[in-house]
Amino acid sequence: MGYRQFKSKLAQVIYDDEVVGSDCEKLFHRDWLVANSRCALVERGKAVMFAYRGRELVFKQYHRGGLAGRLVEKSYLYSRLPNTRVWREFNMLCAMRELGLPVPRPVAARCVSVPPLAYRGALITERVPDSRTLTETLCKRPLDNGLWARLGALIARFHRDNVYHADLNASNVLLTGCGDFYLIDFDKGAIRASLSRQDAEANVARLHRSLDKLRKRHPAFHFEEDNWEALESAYRSAVSGDD
Repeated sequence: MGYRQFKSKLAQVIYDDEVVGSDCEKLFHRDWLVANSRCALVERGKAVMFAYRGRELVFKQYHRGGLAGRLVEKSYLYSRLPNTRVWREFNMLCAMRELGLPVPRPVAARCVSVPPLAYRGALITERVPDSRTLTETLCKRPLDNGLWARLGALIARFHRDNVYHADLNASNVLLTGCGDFYLIDFDKGAIRASLSRQDAEANVARLHRSLDKLRKRHPAFHFEEDNWEALESAYRSAVSGDD
């Protein structure tokens, strides 16, 4: 696979030339997405799925939350291109795939300068086939403890490779029809020289909190404490190298 970059006026684009061509900037334009996706609206903060050249792809627009988001919407303070959130996530996905970790394939990223010091960013990845989020899955059916253990071991695998996920919640875990897990949405994440035990355990605790919150919100949410015990036991074993 090869990654190419180009600059057009105020925008810079990086793309995988095995998936898209040098005309891929059109994929980032709202009008094109509306016309070529199954979404009626392209809204900030929501993933947009669309087909292109026989592949299912996912578009994500970076956005700010809270008061800053209401003031500047999708713009961020710009310093250098490699420091932008969109470039960092694209490169992080590339690095994780080289490590053999199950994450979506990065397809293209676009960074638009907003003078004098701001930028907007968007990322396109390949959709993981036949997959649903853990949230969607558990709203429909329970998972056996073997799958929960598999997820715990997978999270440990990421942590052994010093990967920090900034928001490991149930909606950022995918499960395929074949029973394979993927992690998604690495915005603000990092591959560190050494991942501290405190940060690794904060990742795991964040996932537990999200599952507890969903269980309270959805009457038919299929999550029990023995599921979590299976996940945590497998995680501890894998982190210590006993798997």
